[in-house]
Amino acid sequence: MLIKWLNGTAASTRWVREDADRFIATFRERAYLEARDRVRGRCIDGDRPARHWTRVKLEIARRQRIEIGFKSADKWMVSGVASQC
Repeated sequence: MLIKWLNGTAASTRWVREDADRFIATFRERAYLEARDRVRGRCIDGDRPARHWTRVKLEIARRQRIEIGFKSADKWMVSGVASQC
């Protein structure tokens, strides 16, 4: 049973890497946004669940050095003090 689970996990990881490669090659800088649309159900691409597309999206973000969870205002914080706009 453990062997079956490990084989499934390895296959899942391979699919995530392959889809991330395909998206980056096809969409370039829009790859993350395309994967995000699939997570949200806006695009249908095969029979992969939203959880798979979430992993693809995070893999693309890691490769393209996209910061996840930061708001625009957070990027402008300097030494803990907000800029005075």
